[in-house]
Amino acid sequence: MLELVLLQLRGELHGLSAERFPGLRARHYRLLSFLPPEGERVSRLVVRSGLTKQALAQALDPLEAGGYVEVVPDPADRRARLVRLTDGGREVVGAMSARLAEVEAGWAGAVGPERWATARAVLAQVAVLPSSS
Repeated sequence: MLELVLLQLRGELHGLSAERFPGLRARHYRLLSFLPPEGERVSRLVVRSGLTKQALAQALDPLEAGGYVEVVPDPADRRARLVRLTDGGREVVGAMSARLAEVEAGWAGAVGPERWATARAVLAQVAVLPSSS
């Protein structure tokens, strides 16, 4: 059931890529959504994303080449690198948020706003449960 929902969401993101952000994939949108306004250290992104440092570097390369992020020395510790959204990256995050809000509004319309609010609350609670692995 969750896999079908994820497929729907991936389809929406692929559509967004086709319309406005060629070359971006679901993993890129996911990484961009992790970045706070002040940026994030590469080491923290590794933890948050669950990727290895090498896999993260590979995922960040097209984002940096496309002008969506910049990787700069961390002013607090020049040995560390900081990943920050550019204006283009903020545009992607805004468009992604708007698209996902449209999807949720569609789901609420299909099942009713009260049922969707309950489902969303349950999903939010499940999302923070400790992993069983």
